[in-house]
Amino acid sequence: MALVSFDHNLIFFKTRKTAGTSIETDLSQRLETGAVVTPIIPPMPGHEARNYQNEKGEQLYFNHMPASLIRDRLGAEKFQSMTRICVEREPVRKCISYFHMRRNSELHNPGGAYQLSWDEFVEAGEFTIDLDMYSEVQEGRRVSLATHILRYDRLETELPALLAKLGIPGFTLRARAKSEYSRNVLVTPDQVTPAQRARIEEAYRENTQFLDQFAGINWSQR
Repeated sequence: MALVSFDHNLIFFKTRKTAGTSIETDLSQRLETGAVVTPIIPPMPGHEARNYQNEKGEQLYFNHMPASLIRDRLGAEKFQSMTRICVEREPVRKCISYFHMRRNSELHNPGGAYQLSWDEFVEAGEFTIDLDMYSEVQEGRRVSLATHILRYDRLETELPALLAKLGIPGFTLRARAKSEYSRNVLVTPDQVTPAQRARIEEAYRENTQFLDQFAGINWSQR
């Protein structure tokens, strides 16, 4: 998903397993008709994709579009002038959410063919690391392409406060997109072994260090 609002000078990048579809569904209804809103699958009530294609019907903006490509579409000067937001989530909980999607979603697991257990999933290292979606390396140094990286676990307070400053007051997350993926609970954070937690945290080490440095996000602090 990508949302680009020219009236509010706002770009929203969609990372994985961070309520991005719910945010897009609710926020898209508050944006102008000329905003860029990309399609989502499966469709959500109230969500209306628009302005994501050119005159020839070619798709210019798409779901989970990296910030660097959005910059290419808008031009660097315009991109840099806008407020650019994304959301991140504590690595273990992010992996648990992704695992449930892989196992429980008919869209992502048609016919139930994907049958890895949680232990096998962790061993395979199938993790959703999104660092390159909202940052890039420039002259040997990783820099953020987002102006604001919000914590998933503080989303219901941090996002409305930020949007209010951008002229979108009273925002509330009402959509609960893809919540059905977690109804069949296969693993909980308390069931993750110390070895599994260590493996996930090691895989996310660069991501975690970057978030601490750029956004002051420390997952050990609630």
